[in-house]
Amino acid sequence: MNFIGKITEINGRYVTVKVDDLLSLGLINSVNDDEHPEVDVTVVDKRLISPVQRRKTYAILRDMSDFFGYTLDEMKNVMKGLFYETMDAHEFSLGNTDITTARTFISFLLEFALKYHMPMRKPALEYQDDLDVYMYQSLKNRSCVICGLAADVHHVDTVGMGNDRRTVDHREKHLIALCRAHHNEAHNIGWPVFAQKYHVKGIKLDPETLQRLGIMTFKRMEEIDGTTTNVQ
Repeated sequence: MNFIGKITEINGRYVTVKVDDLLSLGLINSVNDDEHPEVDVTVVDKRLISPVQRRKTYAILRDMSDFFGYTLDEMKNVMKGLFYETMDAHEFSLGNTDITTARTFISFLLEFALKYHMPMRKPALEYQDDLDVYMYQSLKNRSCVICGLAADVHHVDTVGMGNDRRTVDHREKHLIALCRAHHNEAHNIGWPVFAQKYHVKGIKLDPETLQRLGIMTFKRMEEIDGTTTNVQ
């Protein structure tokens, strides 16, 4: 069942919606016996894609077409098709889509580029609006946040003398994906100077994400916390 309305208030996690058609409310009450029926809210973004977003999108697609050997139009159609399928998204045009869809599509393109360590004319960092998202994407794909080459997980926080990086508690560390060359540069000039030079930062990951990305296992977390159960 679908109905149309307007959001009139947002208070923390509570959203108040004014329904346009009172009949819809009656139908909801008549078919749902639950005290709190579940809803799926779609917010319509009426803001149009910005010229900057359009330029970013075509710049990434042009780099992709060079890398994979497609024409620009072919690459655009391939990536839009993958986007529709992967994100369960509706078809859109880069001429008049909304800002939210454009931002999501750019993020999708960057994720794809990072996955294949695709060379780009400009650092991928310049295309992503959300720095935290880009830092996460780079860690997920083990792609250097600076140059896009294959990377390892780098600790922004010092591990400490005598500690083994393989057994350190990653839950307490700020992490970033860096290739060997940029890892060495960060070590040589110091993290504050490196972060200011490239406008990057480390991020903390929750235990589930650390496990999912293969950075730290739940078993190691249990060992550190002293909660491992020995089976006789």
